[in-house]
Amino acid sequence: MHLLISALVATIPLAIVIWGFERARPKPRDLMPVVVLTALAILGRVVTMPIPNFQPATALIVLTGLFFGKHAGMLSGMLVALVSNMIMGQGPWTPWQMLAWGLVGYGAGILGTLIRDKGMYKSSSSANFNLYIFPVLAYGAVASLLFGMFMDLQYFIAFAWETSWPGLLTTVTLGLPFNIAHAASTIAFLALTLIPWGKKLHRLKTKYNIRPI
Repeated sequence: MHLLISALVATIPLAIVIWGFERARPKPRDLMPVVVLTALAILGRVVTMPIPNFQPATALIVLTGLFFGKHAGMLSGMLVALVSNMIMGQGPWTPWQMLAWGLVGYGAGILGTLIRDKGMYKSSSSANFNLYIFPVLAYGAVASLLFGMFMDLQYFIAFAWETSWPGLLTTVTLGLPFNIAHAASTIAFLALTLIPWGKKLHRLKTKYNIRPI
């Protein structure tokens, strides 16, 4: 049953990405920044592997969706899970991570659209970005916690289904410190990168007319 659920979970982000790309028909220049940020997220996750749940991957996925669109964010999240797990270990959790991180990127894309409508990208000044850093940090923290709870649900379905509700509560409780560490790392890396990287990504989009996907 768990394998069937995992297969269904894996098809959801894939279908959304294919649908989005068919509509947007992105050019290679639209995809290059997404590829670079995704590669950095994969590398960051692998390098920080010795520190439990403290890694930059979620922050970089959020940046990808924020600046390059919801489908780009979802694609980045899926690839980070799939490719980094080739080193860290594949398993039935991989499709769940692909969906969870894909949804983090998709949500960041929606947030980016809302912020863009409010005028964040009218200029690349630090003052302009400072207005929106707190909503982005809040989103990153909440998304990280929800990612962790979603993966706790995967563990419960795979290994503790017979224990019913007490088992689910125990799984979520034991996972809470790791989920908090994940949220803290996302906040830290977003705080470090949002303004300096955001200004450069904004200029890159403007100079090369890169469209959100």
